[in-house]
Amino acid sequence: MESDCNFLYRGLSPDANKQLVIENSSGLVITDEPFDLLDVETYGSNAAATYFQSLEVQMNANRLTIRPSNSHMGSTCPLEAAKWGTAVSIWPLGEHGVQFAWMEGGGLFWPVPASSESRAIVHSDGTQNDDKRLSEALRGDAWEIMFRADNGFLAVPSAFDNELKEILRQ
Repeated sequence: MESDCNFLYRGLSPDANKQLVIENSSGLVITDEPFDLLDVETYGSNAAATYFQSLEVQMNANRLTIRPSNSHMGSTCPLEAAKWGTAVSIWPLGEHGVQFAWMEGGGLFWPVPASSESRAIVHSDGTQNDDKRLSEALRGDAWEIMFRADNGFLAVPSAFDNELKEILRQ
């Protein structure tokens, strides 16, 4: 996802990275990556899984269709994304079933900062006003942004960022 040439990144799973290397490709369409935010193994923490389960309940109660059970986590920082695998920019496919959510004021979903009492979730589902808020969020310094892409997404290695930005600016 791009906004004023600020991208959303994530680390590729080992299987996706292997496919990217084997195909010697500048991008990879990912349509079947499992949603893992509710799994203990993702963060290696029962507390993290419990947190995302409570976030699931909260987002459902607020009638949001984006939730940890149907979304992935990305970062505005390729270095943070690279901690999870090869850093790639994320480009959701299609116009429907694409949504984003982030913490008001930015930062991480997990771990929860000790100073945060109650954190509001901001979400975007593609309206023009939402796109403006998403654009602002993508400018955040290492903010986590949850994303839902029902039709999958294109993953472009961050090594191609400069070329991609040049093309987008034309």
